[in-house]
Amino acid sequence: MTLARPFNDRGSLHRSSVQQSIIDEYLTPRAFEVPMPGGQTVRAYEVGPPDVPLVMGIHGTPSTGIGHIVNYVLGAPLFCRLVAFDRQGYGGSTPHPGRKVRDIVPVVEAILDHLSAEKASVYGHSGGGMLALATAALLPNRTVRVACLAGNGPNFGAGGFDYADGPSPLMREEIIQARKGPQETREFYRRLAGMNADDIEEQLYSENDRRINRLLAPLREKITQLLLPVSPFSEEDAYVDDVQSWVSPWGFDLGKIVAPTRIFYGLDDLQVARQHCQWLRTQIQNAESEEFPYLGHNFNQLMPHVFAWLVRDQCS
Repeated sequence: MTLARPFNDRGSLHRSSVQQSIIDEYLTPRAFEVPMPGGQTVRAYEVGPPDVPLVMGIHGTPSTGIGHIVNYVLGAPLFCRLVAFDRQGYGGSTPHPGRKVRDIVPVVEAILDHLSAEKASVYGHSGGGMLALATAALLPNRTVRVACLAGNGPNFGAGGFDYADGPSPLMREEIIQARKGPQETREFYRRLAGMNADDIEEQLYSENDRRINRLLAPLREKITQLLLPVSPFSEEDAYVDDVQSWVSPWGFDLGKIVAPTRIFYGLDDLQVARQHCQWLRTQIQNAESEEFPYLGHNFNQLMPHVFAWLVRDQCS
């Protein structure tokens, strides 16, 4: 005699099927290419429901847009849709030698046009923070809100602000060498690449950051393999362009930002000194800031909160 399957087992099977359907529909990211002038392309990634507010994420240095996709999948904030991309020279995006901070704006605009999206909220993490601010300053009619997460201030600033004050010795050396020119930046990158990975992590990440890095490593690797083929471009070259852009004029006025702005900072950050975020807040009209104990340079755990703030004006 065959026993009927208990009701709660059938319910479990149904829930499992529904859960898998939601994952397939909303949490499986897709990659796409965006054409740029001169035959260049930008590789972008999208995840989340199509009928919710749009958020665009800008990654730091050196990295790709995959990290932002990992954070979304981890937190599953289905109240927003995330688009991230590889910046010029990273991952699958064509290099743009000699680019400046403001040169991120045509990329953001091209992606919005490609998606037929009029507006988005924008955030940037670490070296992407200044790029999100550039977007808000130079695309005011297309930026709903902007967030800067653990972002650097400029290498130049009012009131005696010094970019090189405060961060870890390794980050201080990075900026001091960058002031000398691109070759010194290249040599610094090569020294960094030759260091023991554990030693680098200890100097750049808090203990909690390191725990989170280890926890997310398998998910990051899986999504990277799914979405990003081996990059044909030199990360070293992209890094040199990035760091040299930091020590050059950014090409926009922070005071021109009119979108609601929030500066997020982890008090255990070993890479960006607290004064960077404090200084940025004073330069942007009506900017707010949030500081978090126990958080370092990584914001993985905080991203649902950041996303919720970014889409606040877009939710009915």
